Amino acid sequence: MWFLWSILKKSELSAPSALPEQAADGGSGRQILSLRSIAGAEDLIDPLRQSITGNPAPVLLVGEEGSGKHYAARRLAAALLCDEPDERDGACGQCASCRLLAGGAHYDLIEIEPTADKKTIAVAAVREQVTGTLSLFPQLSRRRVYIISAVKAATLNEQGQNALLKPLEEHPDFVRFIILTEDAERLLPTIRSRSRVIHMGRRSDENIREILEQSGEMDRQAMDLAIRYADGLPGQALAIVGDMAFRELRARVFDYFVRLPRESRTFAFTEGMKLLQDNSSASSGTKLQKHERMRITEVLRLLESFLRDLLLLKQSIPRGRLVNTDFAEQLESMLAAYPLADPLHAALLVQQTSRALSANAIFEHTVARLMGGLRHYLSGQPVSPHIYLHENAGIR
Repeated sequence: MWFLWSILKKSELSAPSALPEQAADGGSGRQILSLRSIAGAEDLIDPLRQSITGNPAPVLLVGEEGSGKHYAARRLAAALLCDEPDERDGACGQCASCRLLAGGAHYDLIEIEPTADKKTIAVAAVREQVTGTLSLFPQLSRRRVYIISAVKAATLNEQGQNALLKPLEEHPDFVRFIILTEDAERLLPTIRSRSRVIHMGRRSDENIREILEQSGEMDRQAMDLAIRYADGLPGQALAIVGDMAFRELRARVFDYFVRLPRESRTFAFTEGMKLLQDNSSASSGTKLQKHERMRITEVLRLLESFLRDLLLLKQSIPRGRLVNTDFAEQLESMLAAYPLADPLHAALLVQQTSRALSANAIFEHTVARLMGGLRHYLSGQPVSPHIYLHENAGIR
């Protein structure tokens, strides 16, 4: 599955760094700052505790998008900044430092990320915000903590990483570093060797539900949907659970999906284009913009999830294994009406389309091929080999 992250604003030296997550009850600093608030992750919490109890090595948090790297990093930062941290639970939630952090700001926490209009952290920003402040004593806490984003391949380029090497190796005892990335192999070997690597895995459905409940979510139906689409990633679940736009898009895409087999080729193309573009400015032969690619990715992933469920039902696998359990009856009706439907080849076509668009294939031509192919495969009409799928598509 997927999740569309919004980029956090870069911390400014002239203003305290923010900790935006707030307790559901609006007042429990102890709860929102504690390592215990990282639900269902004892295998993660134990290595974090080592940083509190004395291991000064930079921490490299490695995890997929939506795995909770930023959340865990802030809980570790809170413990490192706390006046009286607990060896097991981290930040006390009561001291002046914790109160300031729980209120949304702390002058001794510096977060370094790309500016809102950039994908890459400028080398000058690393030098200014890290090297330039390294020897300054903390203003309130006993430590200064740097959280540095290197999540994507372009976030912290080689020049930026090189600028970070010396501070990582030579810094005052009161300085601690936390680095975030999705793939440690993207970083220089010297950064990896100087850091203590902690991997963040996926969580169980029960853990995700606990996280959603801690966030204050009460709508069970919304939680169920978020859990099914989160694929074990808490960040995805938190984003989806309150996202009405996602629910509305999902309903629109499913309505289109179930109508495809019985509608005309004109419907397949024109309505498919509306879903993918949503009044965007994409045009034939032009390079898709970022927001257009995000929209297309959402629609293609939704189509893929419906096809996955259709395939499972065709193979008589119980409904409980479906992602879209609330659409099970409609999917079963589709199979009853079109018993020769071929969801496997349809799903392969969706994957192939995603790769083609990523390679800047002509948008309208690629979409026409996709929608025409989906219509044929879902209706069970005979299709000659390779009319829609390339020869090397393969069945996985």
